[in-house]
Amino acid sequence: MRRFVVIAGALVAAGVGIVMAWQRNPRMGIRFMNDVLNPLLVGRGISGAGRSEIGTLEHVGRRSGVRHLTPIHPVPTPDGFQIIVPLGPKSEWARNVLAAGHCRLHLHDTAYDLDEPVLLAAGEMPDIGTPAAWMLDRLGVHYLLLRRFAERAGSLDEETEEPPIGQAEAHELAVSGAS
Repeated sequence: MRRFVVIAGALVAAGVGIVMAWQRNPRMGIRFMNDVLNPLLVGRGISGAGRSEIGTLEHVGRRSGVRHLTPIHPVPTPDGFQIIVPLGPKSEWARNVLAAGHCRLHLHDTAYDLDEPVLLAAGEMPDIGTPAAWMLDRLGVHYLLLRRFAERAGSLDEETEEPPIGQAEAHELAVSGAS
């Protein structure tokens, strides 16, 4: 029994420590996500394809104008999708979508055109229970609601004949001197 109490106490202390660290710096771990995990999910075709629950969100940088692909977990709603935004208004991809007013989503081998983005706190979501909404609000979690206005079978790259240049290709063009 004593061992159980010690283990339970250690788990609670670790959980409280993680929550406190998250509240001080909600962007911790973002560099690993952006530099390692996201390119892996998108590059290997894990997000958006087949029966994967992870979709690929295509958005354009608000300052750079560069096309970005971000793995997300969208939840279908009657008129579109809701997407959890753990960083809330500090999330770069969510700020890009809000600034542009539209984006595209690849999920289950279907490309969706989405617009009318709205960022809501977890407490403002009607389908989240009060205890969960309270905890998510304390952590700064928000939800992005998007309206679906078009969909078609296929991937994000099939619609455009010449996809926008990504950061790596733009860097290669700049290094090689091509204009």
